Amino acid sequence: MATKKKQLELFADAAPTKEFFISMLTRDIGLIRAIIDLVDNCLDGGLRQRKDGNLKGLTVRIEFDKRSFKIMDNCGGISINIATNYAFRFGRPAGHKATKHSVGQFGVGMKRSLFKIGTKFKIKSSTRTSSFSMDEDVKKWEKSDKWTFNLKDVDDKTKRTADETGTEIVVSGLHSSVKDEFGLETFASRLTEEIEAAHQQSLAAGLAISINKVPLTHRPTELLSSKSLVPGQKKLKFETKTTSPIYAKIVVGVARSQPAVAGWYVFCNGRMVLEADQSILTGWGDGAGTRMPKYHNQFARFRGFVYFDSDDAGKLPWNTTKTGVDTDSRVYKSVRETMLVMMRPVIDFLNKLDGEKDTPDSQPFTVAVDQAVLNPVKDTKTKAAFVAPKAPKRRGKANSAETGRIAYDKPVDEIERAKEALGVTSQREVGERTFAYYLEMECD
Repeated sequence: MATKKKQLELFADAAPTKEFFISMLTRDIGLIRAIIDLVDNCLDGGLRQRKDGNLKGLTVRIEFDKRSFKIMDNCGGISINIATNYAFRFGRPAGHKATKHSVGQFGVGMKRSLFKIGTKFKIKSSTRTSSFSMDEDVKKWEKSDKWTFNLKDVDDKTKRTADETGTEIVVSGLHSSVKDEFGLETFASRLTEEIEAAHQQSLAAGLAISINKVPLTHRPTELLSSKSLVPGQKKLKFETKTTSPIYAKIVVGVARSQPAVAGWYVFCNGRMVLEADQSILTGWGDGAGTRMPKYHNQFARFRGFVYFDSDDAGKLPWNTTKTGVDTDSRVYKSVRETMLVMMRPVIDFLNKLDGEKDTPDSQPFTVAVDQAVLNPVKDTKTKAAFVAPKAPKRRGKANSAETGRIAYDKPVDEIERAKEALGVTSQREVGERTFAYYLEMECD
């Protein structure tokens, strides 16, 4: 009886080279966003210490020049267990217990940031019960077959006070592009603006951040409100089978007329991922202009805020660079529909407000907005839907010798088409010409 030959098994090597891995890891993130990721890690350390969310007394100091980059914090440090098993892994291994309500959940932020900035990095970190240091040359690490980093000066015996804890990271061997950006006079101001925006809620909670010894300031989000002008708010909850629920809070209203800052703002666990969005991503122009108009400067007062929160940050609808939302997320799709519903009455009001430009003798909506008061969003009283001021009732009855006012709202893109067809420049002229056309064609 013939014996069956054993088939020879061969394997194709699919392991990535480190050079390729680093190139792909850093390609889709800019330098400023990479630095903000490091701030995210500091914040997560603070959240592990301050479970009540009060961050007063915690600091993050950023310093840079053409030779090196430093970031130092007193946010509790990295434990030896986290350092050896999680912090320097590429991705989050199964069974890892992430910091609740964290912002650095993807497991790539710190490594990607270090690779983005330079070719050498040193880390010193101390918790209340342990400390370690690390000194790596990325060029040498690339040539090694090992995917590990060496921990040095490990100490798990010395006890420290809370004030003695923290992490210091120094990156040298800066990439030429990084040196160039650090040398620009505008870089520090741009970095300041983006960190102040991304971490406005952390700054409000007391976290002190400085760049080259200049402290950052908290920029509160604000809405106009009064007895007749009330922002709308809605809260949603999404249950999951295996993890913590996801909460969403939507707030809409009006503020100062500023085209550059109008639009939607989206936060995930307090970290802003969308700022002043005026695209279809948040509903502008949805339905080819028939349901929601495209953004136009007459909506420069519109402000919308969406706050997603969950103990399991990995379930929130943001991308890995934290620069946008995951449009495929079931949660985001559901919340976006509610955003559109809540947005509609604000848009209707702003259309009426814009229409008053053609009626200088009667501007009740303009007066109502001028008399409203700006308040931080968190302190503003809200209702289930946006409440707009009502136009005063007209007294008396018009006769044939008097004039009356006709007003109606239409999508902005349709009005612009009518202006072009009629050869006029104002909405008032559109109304007058179309009314005259109807009289001539249908009544005369």
